[in-house]
Amino acid sequence: MSASVLVLALAAVSGCGSQASSPSPTVTLEARPLSQKELESARLAEGEAGRYGVGLSSQTPADMEPGKTVATPEVCLPGIDVLLHGWAKGATAYTRFYLRDSTNTVGVRSVALTSYPAGEAERVFAAVEKSLQNCPSVVYKSMLGTLVHAKLSLGEPLVPGDESLRANMSFSRRGIDNHTAYGLVRIGNVLAWFSFNETFGTTLPQQKKAALMPVLPENLVARQVKKVEKTATETTSTP
Repeated sequence: MSASVLVLALAAVSGCGSQASSPSPTVTLEARPLSQKELESARLAEGEAGRYGVGLSSQTPADMEPGKTVATPEVCLPGIDVLLHGWAKGATAYTRFYLRDSTNTVGVRSVALTSYPAGEAERVFAAVEKSLQNCPSVVYKSMLGTLVHAKLSLGEPLVPGDESLRANMSFSRRGIDNHTAYGLVRIGNVLAWFSFNETFGTTLPQQKKAALMPVLPENLVARQVKKVEKTATETTSTP
């Protein structure tokens, strides 16, 4: 995700919750990591994302944003790094796409899939979850060089996948509230990252703000996870 997108939309709900994710009832996939080609075939295509259109963005690990995240306190770094970028160091394959919404031209919605060596996705997920559980607020430097003071919280875990979490981040800047609802789901050796952003004026009545808060579409998340599971299963069963 570009810094400009981050500065325009980050998700809300103050205070960091203590909810921990729990594995869903789905069967854990003992699949090998997906290749770049397999990962690209696992992303949602046009017509599979419900009412959203699909637009492609960065495609390979070579397109990952360089540099490191600067954030304090240090405990927040593993979590904020993945939330802001959609991937973690060690990923062997990476693909991202954006969701177009004809009814909302302000919000920014994107999905990223990353594949890791066996056991690495589980380690990354655990590090992100632990970090966010201990990070009610964070100060980080955007790629534009500005300091962002944001609040974070964990919500109830998402349903699909082997492990999942839901996180929210919010900040206000120059009269604009910026909110992002994040989701992170582990499917075997793959991490699926979801980001739904909204921005609106700080002076709006609370009732209108509540109506504009970004919410991750459960059906869309479930469809994406199911497609990754299907791809991983087919990959494992292919001689």
